[in-house]
Amino acid sequence: MIVTLTTGSARAQEPSPPYDPQQVSVPERLPVAALGAEVYAQNCAPCHGISGDGDGPAGAGAAMEPTIFSDPDSAWERSPAEQFFVTKFGRIENLMPPWRNSLVDEQIWQAVYYAWNLHVSEAEISTGAALYAQSCAACHGENGRGDGPDAAEEVPDFSSQASMIFISQADLALRWQDAHPDAGAAWSDGERTAALEYIRTFTYQPQWAPLSLTGPGAITGQLLQGTADGPPPPQTEVQLNIYQQTEQLSTRAAAVDTEGYFRFEDLPVDAGYYYLVETEHRDIRYTSPILAFSGPDFTEGRATPDSIVTSLSVYETTTDASGLYVIRANWIVEHEPGSLLIGQVYSFANRSDRTFVGSLVDGIDSPVTLAIPLPSNAVDVDFQDGAVGEVYRRKGEIIYDTRPVPPGEVSRQVFARYHLPFDGGSAAITFPVIYDIELLNLLVADLPNLEADVSLGGSSGSSTGQDTIQGVLFRRWSAPLPADAPVQVALGGLIAPGGRDPRPGGETQLNRELPVAQPPLDPRIPIGFGSVAAVVLLAATVLLIRRERNGSAPTGKELAARREELVVEIARLDDLRSLNELDERAWERRRAQLKRELLDVAQAAQEMELPR
Repeated sequence: MIVTLTTGSARAQEPSPPYDPQQVSVPERLPVAALGAEVYAQNCAPCHGISGDGDGPAGAGAAMEPTIFSDPDSAWERSPAEQFFVTKFGRIENLMPPWRNSLVDEQIWQAVYYAWNLHVSEAEISTGAALYAQSCAACHGENGRGDGPDAAEEVPDFSSQASMIFISQADLALRWQDAHPDAGAAWSDGERTAALEYIRTFTYQPQWAPLSLTGPGAITGQLLQGTADGPPPPQTEVQLNIYQQTEQLSTRAAAVDTEGYFRFEDLPVDAGYYYLVETEHRDIRYTSPILAFSGPDFTEGRATPDSIVTSLSVYETTTDASGLYVIRANWIVEHEPGSLLIGQVYSFANRSDRTFVGSLVDGIDSPVTLAIPLPSNAVDVDFQDGAVGEVYRRKGEIIYDTRPVPPGEVSRQVFARYHLPFDGGSAAITFPVIYDIELLNLLVADLPNLEADVSLGGSSGSSTGQDTIQGVLFRRWSAPLPADAPVQVALGGLIAPGGRDPRPGGETQLNRELPVAQPPLDPRIPIGFGSVAAVVLLAATVLLIRRERNGSAPTGKELAARREELVVEIARLDDLRSLNELDERAWERRRAQLKRELLDVAQAAQEMELPR
């Protein structure tokens, strides 16, 4: 069940703490601005804008305008340490939430320098580099360490993180003027600024600089045979894919010894790099868990900050489908005039120790694996991860997946979306069930006069509760289901063909693309590494089906109010977590929900062109 936090915290209501340099951690490694791009896009851009222009949809109409990172004046008087502090501890009086509970310090530093780069250009830095080489390097050194051939005593070290993070560009300019006003006296203001921006790069790597794929990190692991009676894996090498957020940067190979062990060395350990060990066995691709040296979400298997231990299992194959079942299914019913919009997410599990490779079905030219049954009048069938006629094949009222299903608790997630047209103001639907379902969540969007009679596997009952997800109120039914026990749904009080949505704001047509969180790696990787909380899947399902929904939208005033509520609630939630009043799993789930809704509200507000 999705709940709204109502527990207050005196600390959450107070202004954020004043700037305290003692609370600023010195970067342990050179911050890489490019590695902060994803963190900035997810957490900062909704208010500050993708390009740092202060025009993010969540910042529109706010009482305090977001900082404009693209304006050089925004960084002139502020040291990197001050920006780090505000990012970590927030500025709740200005609706700036703290990120200390969801980002590690390394990620915050990367995001700070990514935001810093939004007011400078590569050309400006190049100009500054040439000026520095001409007039400064002889004393200050090629890398700013104060070790140039003409250096006198006590030349400042521009590469020192411990000192430079606490010095603003304005401070640097004053020290320059006090130390030797004759240096660069003939330069223009722009040239002096460019030289100072270049000096700043001694303590961070600009976003346009090539990423270094070397470092102190090592990943060791063992290639295993996961099938009990299977032979030892014959592979003599495995591959390591290296990613920067969603972009694959490189692939390396490592030999596998006679015991199945492998090792990759010389790997970058900065937050923002992800790794995946993979191999093919009997023409089927197998991968390790997602691996990372830094960040709050990837710690399993890490022996030290520079070492990860993992494993990679391969399996023999089977055509026996008896090991398949659905660990969780989320079905969403939304309303359109004369039609229901259905979204179904299935999380499939394979309890056997063999990869199911499918079997032949009459009329389909390749073996099929998973079967997704449809109601008899389903139209406009769409899948998130493949097209019908390609990876999915249709025969009658069943859509088949053709991809192998390896063993695991969440081996595959399938999202199907389709329409069910109806006449008049009522509809009767039979949802076939092929597999055992450990838990089905059926959510039907509410209407003022909605009548709903639901039978789950032959057992009728009233709604088990209500949920508000992505701003929509749903009635919910939940139960386990055995195979071959259909779900019967009879609905009355629907929006008849040609009618109008009676919900508040229903006269406003909503037909927009909503942002959907992407996995951190390439799209070939299944969405569900490990177990996935039901509440997150429900929210994701609602978000996806609303991509095509023509229905209600709240007013601009309501959106602005809800936007501010969400920012405050995120901050309050983080405070509850920091006070140990909320366990980590509940905090993670609720925070993800709030962030998704904030992006949803922000996008709606932007498209309605709220005043800024």
